[in-house]
Amino acid sequence: MQQTSLGTQEGGVTAGVRTLPIRLVPLPGEALDSWLEALARRMHTPLGEVLRHIGFPTRLGRGDHLKGIPPDWTILLSEQETAAIAHAGGLEPQTITNMTLASYDQRALRINFERRYVNRWVLWGRGGGSRFCPDCLRDSSGRWQLAWRLGWSFACIFHGRLLADCCPDCGRVQRQRPRSGRAIPLAAICGNPPVLPGGPRTSGCGFDLTQTRTLPLPAGHPALTAQARLMDIIETGTASFGPYAISPQPSQTALADVRAIGGRVLADLPQPDIRHLVPMDIAAEHFTIEPDSELAQRASDRAGFMAPPRAVSTAVAVIIAMHVLEQPDVYRAGEAMRDLLEAMREELWQISATSIDSWGRSLSPVLQGVHLAALAPMLRPSEKLRYRTVAPMPSRPRTTGREMARRAQKIPSMFWPAWAVRFNPPDGIYPRVLAPALAASLLITGSDITLEDAAGHLGSVIGGTEVSRVLQFLDDQPYWPAMTTALVQLAAHLDTVNVPIDYRRRRRVDYAGLLPPERWREICRSTGTSPGTGRREMIVRCQLFQRISGLPAETAPGYHGINEAQFRAASARDAALQTPELAQALTKEA
Repeated sequence: MQQTSLGTQEGGVTAGVRTLPIRLVPLPGEALDSWLEALARRMHTPLGEVLRHIGFPTRLGRGDHLKGIPPDWTILLSEQETAAIAHAGGLEPQTITNMTLASYDQRALRINFERRYVNRWVLWGRGGGSRFCPDCLRDSSGRWQLAWRLGWSFACIFHGRLLADCCPDCGRVQRQRPRSGRAIPLAAICGNPPVLPGGPRTSGCGFDLTQTRTLPLPAGHPALTAQARLMDIIETGTASFGPYAISPQPSQTALADVRAIGGRVLADLPQPDIRHLVPMDIAAEHFTIEPDSELAQRASDRAGFMAPPRAVSTAVAVIIAMHVLEQPDVYRAGEAMRDLLEAMREELWQISATSIDSWGRSLSPVLQGVHLAALAPMLRPSEKLRYRTVAPMPSRPRTTGREMARRAQKIPSMFWPAWAVRFNPPDGIYPRVLAPALAASLLITGSDITLEDAAGHLGSVIGGTEVSRVLQFLDDQPYWPAMTTALVQLAAHLDTVNVPIDYRRRRRVDYAGLLPPERWREICRSTGTSPGTGRREMIVRCQLFQRISGLPAETAPGYHGINEAQFRAASARDAALQTPELAQALTKEA
């Protein structure tokens, strides 16, 4: 077969590349190198001749990357290379692209397009090599699936078995190095050239890979279910199941979540807990390791940080991760994660609302919400408000300072009386403390503001320590979750509506001229009300002050000579004696 060069683009077809004399249709999901090898076998031609005909330069080993020769053509092709193969094979360019790992880029892995390699540090990318299903190789006459190269592939859902990690004879991973171009590639035969002890390199291992034995998985096995879910995420490009239903995520983000949980499981989850969470056959296979094998050494090196070298270890990680992420909602997923956190507590140096950040990068807000739901019983009452642990999707504080200032304008220093009554515990709590503590809690919700600053935004009528004490008292009440839900929903409502009252301005108004004595006597004459001896006038004036300003009554000008208990008793008596006419006149005056 005559050697040709790549040539230039002419009319959409690469010049200098002749069409092949025989056409071979790729199998669904087949990898590029597998198809090229099948072509060579079909034409009874050495693989190297086929590659030279297409225009691929000859590998020289050292310095190949400087000449644009990637370690594996199946990772990524240039536009010209894709056009050349498509023209030679009589296929569409997209068909060629679909046979490379580039078709999975930003979905199941990340590719460095400049150097043409898979990033092993994210999404459990595999730098090279391929797992395989012996039954698939036998049924397809030795054709290899592209998906077997993904770090996410660990089981064959068609034949119900774990994928094989390596050749059982030479113990080496398949397709880590290019096939020899000097011979016609043999179907389903290990071509790795192992080094024999004390001897030269052989031409190839020669083991029939269709005879490889792997763990059979019965229908409905959790490993098959987990594998099917992963492939669905990758193929559709999105995750919208379980807790993701409320906030669907791109596949690469959802897979980052799976990797975060799975990696932590492999690194820190004790063996008894793993055995409890995965089927017995998977657990037995996972903990059966040949201590001197290359895969065993790689498996023990920063377990879970990069793609697990063994398919069964990947199965363990994904099954347990899906045990969390397949739950129907965020809160049940949080319960499942809570069990994992408790089991790993001795291995984790810290468990906090932000500790999941060390589990991996680019985690979704869904996984962060699940983590917060898991921690909810361990959080302080103020933190439950900060992280909105009762919301459909708990989240980190994200309210900005400007948004906080706008919300403070809409909140009185003393919680609205109609709301405060509903929040009052059966055993009672001092209203002068409860009302401002509830008001401050609205500023805490969804924000990282301190308790002291929250109280300060509302006029400093209570201290941060007192706010904390009130919230801790309420946290002990059986209906605290319902109160938290109400506060979270009220804060969200205030952020989305225009409130006609600017309480920040009202807190700063000078109330010295509110209801002067002559105006009080005039209102009393017009409504047939006794003006009293002075105390009643002062109480009414303080009530109007609190109603207008939202501040506590004792901060009103002229408040003196009466304590809080006496003031509340006198206010109650005045309210009982107040006529509709007097109430209407005072409202108009206010």
